[in-house]
Amino acid sequence: MRSPFRVIHSILALALALLAASARAEVQLSGFGTFGAAISDQEFIYQRFIDDSGTLERDSLLGIQMDARLTPAWGVTLQTKLAPSARDDNDWEPTLSWAFLSWRPDDGMLVRAGRLRLPLMLHSANSDVGTTFAFARLPLETYSLLPTTDVNGLSIAKTWFDGAREWTLEGYAGTTHTEWRYYLRDEMPPLFSAGPLFLGYDCKMLGAVLSLREQNNLWSIGLHRAQVFWDAGALPTQLPFVRLIPNTDIGYYKIVDSMPGAPLRYADYYDLYMLTLGAKIALPGNIELIGEYARRGFSNALVGADTHAAYLALSKRIKRWTPYVYWSGIRSRQQALDLIMRINRNRIPAQLVGAEQAAMLNTTQRAGADLLAPFDQYSLGIGAAYHLSPKMVIKAEWLHTRTGQLSSFINAPAGEESGGREINVFSLSYSLTF
Repeated sequence: MRSPFRVIHSILALALALLAASARAEVQLSGFGTFGAAISDQEFIYQRFIDDSGTLERDSLLGIQMDARLTPAWGVTLQTKLAPSARDDNDWEPTLSWAFLSWRPDDGMLVRAGRLRLPLMLHSANSDVGTTFAFARLPLETYSLLPTTDVNGLSIAKTWFDGAREWTLEGYAGTTHTEWRYYLRDEMPPLFSAGPLFLGYDCKMLGAVLSLREQNNLWSIGLHRAQVFWDAGALPTQLPFVRLIPNTDIGYYKIVDSMPGAPLRYADYYDLYMLTLGAKIALPGNIELIGEYARRGFSNALVGADTHAAYLALSKRIKRWTPYVYWSGIRSRQQALDLIMRINRNRIPAQLVGAEQAAMLNTTQRAGADLLAPFDQYSLGIGAAYHLSPKMVIKAEWLHTRTGQLSSFINAPAGEESGGREINVFSLSYSLTF
């Protein structure tokens, strides 16, 4: 696959050349940032960083954006962000979030080329700008369905006006590279070590989103498709069960090719699709209702994070205050969750193959379950935002999360499970734009 950095460099080179050639270009610099603290009532880590010791890394970030208008129709946008790394839990790194050339031939059409933000969810475009939404953080269960929200490619948006109604259809196509995070409770030598694990994937993506805006109400529906290629090669689509005793359930799921048994089934890529639905409705009394639903599925694999996610939120503006409450949930499809649970609970008796061999095989079963990234959890968030000004806001939130059978958002301690947990997270943050 063509390197995404070549696409970005080409767009940047063209954009800078146009910028240098246009002596009358209007350049505007802006920025945004959040300084956030979070602490939980549990010793294990939740959401990559949060435990009972507290952290500043979960929500803190800083970004700078340049918008240059070359002509009334042509423009350039560059945005860089400093935040915790997407491929290392112990590092921060700057990233080029946006780098695109835009062309607006008329008021109803916008064409952009370069590094773009995917139009996945209602708040995807402004997810890093904390002053634009009341939540301390956007509901994790729904906004984590893809590990990246940026793509290198082309986007075309067309807008129609029907009286007070504004219809927008946006389509996009492009490529991106992303790191998908897993957490392994046990060693799986020589392939994997216990702890956080980041695997790289290249993605070819395309999709379209239709939205309707009427006064203060917004509705949207989106369809997205991606071909996901693993950096290490072919991807497993099925894990065969190897019986050690015929006509019994005593055996193991084959996780890697080096294990005895029938060969694993592979595909060159995962064929992934997403359906997204969203609504933002203004109710009487300055009350706003927001709801989003997402369905992520695989068409060519029995393994994988085949998942439903949704949230529903109510907020009310009271002068400078915006109190809110939301419910959010995510759950792997039952067939996938049942398979993951069978792998996770599977144990080989030591008296059958020996203590050392049984321990090694049982480790592979737990690691296999972790690598399939199961989700089954629900959260209730209650908080408030206090607007110091249109550009500064302080937020406080209590989040209560319960996990069902398993949840990949939890770094479960070795020998323990991520399911059956209750977590309380307390957050305080300050966000600004400038």
